[in-house]
Amino acid sequence: MKTLIIMILFSFIFTQEPCEGTCLSEEETKGLFNNIQELEFNLNNAETLNLEYEGLIKDYETQIKLKEEMIDLVKPKWYDNKYLWFFGGVIFTSSSVYLAGQID
Repeated sequence: MKTLIIMILFSFIFTQEPCEGTCLSEEETKGLFNNIQELEFNLNNAETLNLEYEGLIKDYETQIKLKEEMIDLVKPKWYDNKYLWFFGGVIFTSSSVYLAGQID
């Protein structure tokens, strides 16, 4: 990216030697140079922010993974099913009553 900006700058500077109609004044050249320096500074800041955000994203993904593991630990198992215990109790009670009725 920097090389592209530098190449564009040099293309403006070196193509103006004959000065046929479109010459930049020294003030305009300084203005362009200052703008390019400002853009390079902004690019460096953007790259720094990008690295920081990548770190935050990795931390967030780690947090999500830990929360998923915690959910798996807290999620009830198959034997904690209330319907299973209800119907098991009904069957156990009815079979006990039936067997008690068979005693004679």
